[in-house]
Amino acid sequence: MVRLDKNKIQSGLGHRSRNGTAGTEIDSAKSQSSNSELEKFSLYVLKVLMDENIPPTPNNFQIYFEKLLDNKPLSFKKRISDLLEAENLNDDEHRAKMEMEVKEGFGQIKSIMKVVSTVYKNTNIMKEIVKKRTAELEVSSGQLSVTNITSALNEDLKKLSMLMNKQMEVLKVHYEKTSTILKDVESKAVFDSRFGVYNRRYFLKNIESECKSIEQFNHRSTLVLAKIKDSILSRIVNSRDRMVLTRNIAKLLLKTSRRSDVVAHYGDGVFGMLMKHTDVNNAKRACERISDLIYATSFFIGDMEMDTDIELAIVPIAPGHTTELLVSVALDSLPKTGKRLEPYIVCELEVEEEESDEDSKDENGS
Repeated sequence: MVRLDKNKIQSGLGHRSRNGTAGTEIDSAKSQSSNSELEKFSLYVLKVLMDENIPPTPNNFQIYFEKLLDNKPLSFKKRISDLLEAENLNDDEHRAKMEMEVKEGFGQIKSIMKVVSTVYKNTNIMKEIVKKRTAELEVSSGQLSVTNITSALNEDLKKLSMLMNKQMEVLKVHYEKTSTILKDVESKAVFDSRFGVYNRRYFLKNIESECKSIEQFNHRSTLVLAKIKDSILSRIVNSRDRMVLTRNIAKLLLKTSRRSDVVAHYGDGVFGMLMKHTDVNNAKRACERISDLIYATSFFIGDMEMDTDIELAIVPIAPGHTTELLVSVALDSLPKTGKRLEPYIVCELEVEEEESDEDSKDENGS
């Protein structure tokens, strides 16, 4: 583990190293000021990590960088964001994009096979027509030349049929291999292309990983679940329109989240947000932002404006509780929230049985 020298960081906050700027020509006073702001803010992030005993890994630095940036004035956030425009997508986002392209390719292959299948069927129909006409010619005409021509035509069609059958078998083998490969890729996918967020598998894996991290480093993280109320969705007759509304909610969740948050579709229209290094109070503020944004947004199904209602549940991630339990507690609490109920609810986890046993032992003096 890398450890930071506290004195060096604190001294670095007071002045910049001359060696870092020696020989470098600054194009303008504005860029010099922005770079200085970024350096000072980065040093501040490192200091906070050190003060809170958080390992200064790249992932933790990114999380705290975004977390602390949220508390800065809008003008400062704008200047820092402009400096970081070059950093586009992280590895998972690149992988998500790749998976979408693979799925699109899979769709193209299936379309090709449909066309090939249609051609094959049409060829069979053509063979039957020729066969039928040949039989008619043999019955109605006794001319030898006509019989020879139809016989030759029949032989040519047989050869063509045999050739096409071989080609179809080869094509079928290639298709099955491609299908197997793409299904394997899909089984390892982390992205839900329907909603533009991560999928359930990736979401649960990250929660489990975060539980282990909290147990080791004792920081705070929270889980938030969100869902459109069933009473709203039941008013929409068309399933495609329901999907459009749900997709729009997913987009708004992404809009209110930090890049370090894991936004995913858990299933059945339930979305989850894993907010790393975020305590309950900050999660509450995040839920307020989500509610404000969703209720301030107009949703239209055709010409009809929909009155949306969102359910939100917060669960503090605590060591010793399984991922399934954390999600289950949040799912059970979702129906208790809404526009006319509590805007969100903070779920309370039961005290671990092991702790209760130890407490009883202490009371008995054993």
